[in-house]
Amino acid sequence: MRPYDIHFVGLSQGPNTFRYQIDDAFFALFPDTQAKKGSCHVQLLFDKQTSHMELNFTLDGHVEIECDRCTADMHYPIHNQFQLFIKFEGGEPDANEDTDEVIFISRSESSINVAQYIYEYIHLSVPMVKNCDYLEERYKNCNKEVLKRLQIEDQEEEGSADDAIIDERWAALKKLKDKK
Repeated sequence: MRPYDIHFVGLSQGPNTFRYQIDDAFFALFPDTQAKKGSCHVQLLFDKQTSHMELNFTLDGHVEIECDRCTADMHYPIHNQFQLFIKFEGGEPDANEDTDEVIFISRSESSINVAQYIYEYIHLSVPMVKNCDYLEERYKNCNKEVLKRLQIEDQEEEGSADDAIIDERWAALKKLKDKK
C-alpha cells in the first residue's frame, strides 16, 4: 500500500494533485470486499495549509458487484466526490475526536496513507440495494434462470396462502372471484 502514502512534510503549501488508477489489484488488498474487480480513476487534490490539510477525492469509473436480485455480476458506474479534513492533535482532548469528514493526526506524523479512504469512498458510491435496475432495460443482464426460480417460488407462496381460508364467510367471495 506504499503507492498510496502521501508524505505531506515535503509538500509545498497550497494545492497538490495526486492521481491513482484503481484496478483489480487494489481490491485484492482488501479481503471480504463487495467489489472484487473494477477500474476507477481517482484524482486527489491535497490542499496543505499550516493548521490543517484538505483532501478532495474525485472518483470516476466502475466496479463489478453482484446483483442482489439474481446474483449476476454487473458493472456499476461510479462518479462521486468526497472531502476529508486532516487536523493536527492538540488543545482540548474532546476536540480531537475523529468524525466522518475530519481526522486528527499527531504533529509527529510525516505521511498519511489514503488507500483505506479511497476504498471506503468507492463503496460509499455503490447503493445499498444493488440490482440491475440502473440499466436502461431492466433485467437485461439478470440471470434468467434465477429470476424464473424466484417467480416459481413466489407463485407457490401465493398458492399456499390462497388455500388457507381462515373464515368460511370468505369462501363464497372466493368462488365469485374464481368465476372471473
